[in-house]
Amino acid sequence: MPPTPAPSATSTGTSAAPTGRDRLVGFDKAPNFRDLGGYPSRHGGTTRWGRIYRAAALHEMTPADIERFERLEIATVFDLRSTVESSEHPDPFPSINVPVLGRFMQQREQPDFSAMVDHDHGVGFMREMTLNMLVWGGDEIGRVISGLAASDTLPAVFHCTAGKDRTGIVAALLLEVLGVDREAVLDDFQLTDRYRVPQDESAAFQRMLSFGMPPEAAAGALGAPREMMGDVLIELDARYGGAERYLLDEGRVDGEAIAHLRAELLA
Repeated sequence: MPPTPAPSATSTGTSAAPTGRDRLVGFDKAPNFRDLGGYPSRHGGTTRWGRIYRAAALHEMTPADIERFERLEIATVFDLRSTVESSEHPDPFPSINVPVLGRFMQQREQPDFSAMVDHDHGVGFMREMTLNMLVWGGDEIGRVISGLAASDTLPAVFHCTAGKDRTGIVAALLLEVLGVDREAVLDDFQLTDRYRVPQDESAAFQRMLSFGMPPEAAAGALGAPREMMGDVLIELDARYGGAERYLLDEGRVDGEAIAHLRAELLA
């Protein structure tokens, strides 16, 4: 069963969306798995519960996790990881692999970390990486959004490794095109900081150190600060004319697909 929405919190925060605890779906070994329902839309109503989920990696799910996942009746899994990541750690369910990658990942270039020394440098690096995904990943992002609008796709979940950056930009674009307030979109992105799993963060931290990133910068790159995604979405507006225009032009999403998503995902 989808989580039960909490009463609106109009006196605190920037939106009337339910709190993060209400949207987290608790698994033993599938962290940061949460429902995108309950966000108010300027088109009327709120995003529907139990239709779209976002998550981190699913490959370590326990038998109990798999049972709970099956009770969600999810019809489609979109895996946003690279083909290498997906082959090394395959999903426990049939999934559609749509790698959302920036230039560094597509061309397997090693970023230059020599000038990064502090936390803000790490945040700035992830800001550029996320913008890079928009520039280089339009076709793939469009495939995911169009896929969500296809018949018999829902309920669906999309995920990457940490459920933060690749998953975060797809979630942000989806919520924006559904008419969710910008502050609520940033609230959703920032929730990853609440649900990060310490051992996963430690492994990611060590990987960044092995690439030559200083510890302070690596710590900044692992976070999910709303200001970082806010800057990305401001640039999205300036460069592409907003999420809908981006999806139509760069993602080649059909206008009817966007209208169908709004009809299916807003209640």
